[in-house]
Amino acid sequence: MDEKILSVEEAYRAMFVFLEKEYARTGADEIGGLLSSLSWEMTQGQGPADPGAWEDWQDAVKEALSINGAVWPR
Repeated sequence: MDEKILSVEEAYRAMFVFLEKEYARTGADEIGGLLSSLSWEMTQGQGPADPGAWEDWQDAVKEALSINGAVWPR
């Protein structure tokens, strides 16, 4: 796979797809609950159903980027 730089939102959506596939494979209730709060469908694409999840995601991105010495925002 060719390397591509994702925006913060694209990375979030990739994480969501990953979790959807994991949920389909395992049926884990914990993942199902997490997907409900992270879903953008409930807000017509305006962010996660749980508004705090977007802030948490941005914090996680900042932390992950700081590990490699990257600069925020990209």
